Amino acid sequence: NEFVDFFVSSSFVHFRKPDADIFKVAIDISQSDVETSLYIDDRMLFVQVAEGLGLKGIHHTSYEDTKVQLAGFGLEL
Repeated sequence: NEFVDFFVSSSFVHFRKPDADIFKVAIDISQSDVETSLYIDDRMLFVQVAEGLGLKGIHHTSYEDTKVQLAGFGLEL
């Protein structure tokens, strides 16, 4: 029942969003497959950058909306 397997802190990798390199570092360090990874953020620009790299993205606007979007990926809160 865990959703978060991994996170990257900009203070450790020396990149900041929306720089695509922070997403690339996260993908590399976690050895994740972008096809099965999901990125959630309340800033649409950051979601768009992640999606541009092949990640699935959710623009968080409210708990209920995000819950519905997560269900679309087979995840339930």
